[in-house]
Amino acid sequence: MSPSTTTPLVGAAEYYSEYYGHNPNFLRRVHASLRGGGSTSRRSCIFLAGDSSLDNKFWFDSWAAATNGYEAVLAPGRMKTDVCYWLNDELVRRGHGGRLFCLNTAVEATSLNTRACGRLTPQDRLIASAIGPDDVLVVSVGGNDIALEPLLFTALNLSLVACCTPQVCIEQCACACPPNLRVDPGCACCGLPGCLVSPCGCPPGLGYLVDLFGNRVQNYIERLLAGRRPARVVVCMIYFLDVHGRGSWADCFLKMVCYDSSPARLQAAIRALFSLATRRVAIPGVEVVPFPLFEALDGSDPRDYVQRVEPSPEGGRKMAAALLDAILDEGGGGCYRRTPAEMQR
Repeated sequence: MSPSTTTPLVGAAEYYSEYYGHNPNFLRRVHASLRGGGSTSRRSCIFLAGDSSLDNKFWFDSWAAATNGYEAVLAPGRMKTDVCYWLNDELVRRGHGGRLFCLNTAVEATSLNTRACGRLTPQDRLIASAIGPDDVLVVSVGGNDIALEPLLFTALNLSLVACCTPQVCIEQCACACPPNLRVDPGCACCGLPGCLVSPCGCPPGLGYLVDLFGNRVQNYIERLLAGRRPARVVVCMIYFLDVHGRGSWADCFLKMVCYDSSPARLQAAIRALFSLATRRVAIPGVEVVPFPLFEALDGSDPRDYVQRVEPSPEGGRKMAAALLDAILDEGGGGCYRRTPAEMQR
């Protein structure tokens, strides 16, 4: 795919030097180039939105030859082997590079709280202005609301589930259906709106987390789309974290939620949140595909992770292959998919 002749090249080192996602000005150039020109060459875009579960480029220094059009817009033609790279590589390998490319508009170290009170990141705003009916949105967000910058009531409710609830109770008795209050003051109220709906769930604390990963994620996606209807939205539930490694910025958090001593309990909670929260995200008129990243990264192989919680190049490769099955509706139905009636809810 040739870039637009009017789009200047972007330095690869500068493009990947930004910690918080990619520089929005660079993203606009890359997006315009990879889209292509007229009706016969214009490609559809897979936009990545959310946090470092998708924007994992900072955590390693592994590079590969650029692919799927990036070789014509980055100088030199090299890419970090992040999730975005592997999605583009997989698109080319499967023969879809001529019509699809992936753009990393996710932002490291951000959260739903970062986007509270109706705020969006500059990268989010690029998605909102550029996404079209033939594009795909992939969203993975919420993990940093738990691990990096938990609010007071988030920490309390998470502790109830991860440290005080027997695993069998999570696996066999979990239920929750918190109403969507559509009130998200972020840090200002320490998570109080989630506490108001937390009683709508069992065991204690689960309703709060279902509200976070269900209602608040849905509200974020609705703001991202601003009424637009892309071809598909893939909503991810976070992967399982590395159960073997030590020496991570997240070690303190993982110890506090008993992951070092009882990882299966938090993993059971993640499965329950996928069923009760992620699967219920609904955008009227848009096909929503709930996707369990924990089926790609199950916590058992330390080579899939950096710092126990970030995808390594190998982990990103596994995630990309599984995500593309959901994006292209391949893989024999490995993901839950909504019926047309559910899409209209």
